Amino acid sequence: MTDPFEIQAIRAYEGYLTAKGLPFDQIHFILKQSKSFIFVREPYERLLSGYVDKLFAPNAAYWAFIGTFITQNFRQNATEQNKKCGHDITFAEFVQYFIHSQHNNLRRDAHFVPNFEHCRPCEIDYDYIGKLETFEEDTLFLLTELQLDDKVKFTNFQSETERDAITDAADYVYSMRRAITKCMTMHEALFRAYRKLQIRGIISKHVPYPFTRDSQRDITIDEYKQELLAAHAQSGTSESRKANRKEALLEAYSTLPDDLLQQLRAEVKIDANLFDYEELPDVIRTAKEYKPSFKYFDVLM
Repeated sequence: MTDPFEIQAIRAYEGYLTAKGLPFDQIHFILKQSKSFIFVREPYERLLSGYVDKLFAPNAAYWAFIGTFITQNFRQNATEQNKKCGHDITFAEFVQYFIHSQHNNLRRDAHFVPNFEHCRPCEIDYDYIGKLETFEEDTLFLLTELQLDDKVKFTNFQSETERDAITDAADYVYSMRRAITKCMTMHEALFRAYRKLQIRGIISKHVPYPFTRDSQRDITIDEYKQELLAAHAQSGTSESRKANRKEALLEAYSTLPDDLLQQLRAEVKIDANLFDYEELPDVIRTAKEYKPSFKYFDVLM
């Protein structure tokens, strides 16, 4: 197998080796004998992406671990259902949690903590630092540098990435169906997964969700995947869909009060300075002025 996209995304975590549990001297030896690299991402986009993937989209495991903690600690007048499920966390509540977790070391998660803590670039002298903003170019460059370009091949990096994201979104909802439907209907879960793909710029905001709430019949995974792929096919070029991501970013950050935004700035400052990003980009600073015409985080159908 030479194409990584042939690996089902939900299986990608199985069977790989990590340094967890290895003695320090062995880790040091491996690093000295190996080429090392990390990938980083613009801090504000990374934080929003973590929220969308782990809390906004159907993800019962994170609802239970993080969502319930947030409703119990950062939501006034939370209902018992809110406290039990943690399935309807707002972005502002998530940012409150993130700042609190950084200061109090509670319920921290690798998907949210800053890159400098997660990958320790001040302690490990990485040979390469890639960026998610140039992921395709950096990945192909690394494969060539590491002489792996004859072993790992892509047919069409962009289209395969998007198709993989679509398949993964469907697989994940259906694999966790029993846990998810304890807190919301399957129709609500499928709608949120569709919204996630729109937020990521994989499906255009102009392509409406193909099912209706009053359709109570069971939607099979194959039917859902087919509809997602059809919606993607109608969505135009990847360039035309980039606006989705920026609009969703503006919509999310427009909900943060000034004081919360300044606290967040302090938390992402080190990542921004280390990896050549802005501490407070203009697009984030002026987000409060944004008036969305299309609401990506509106989950009412």
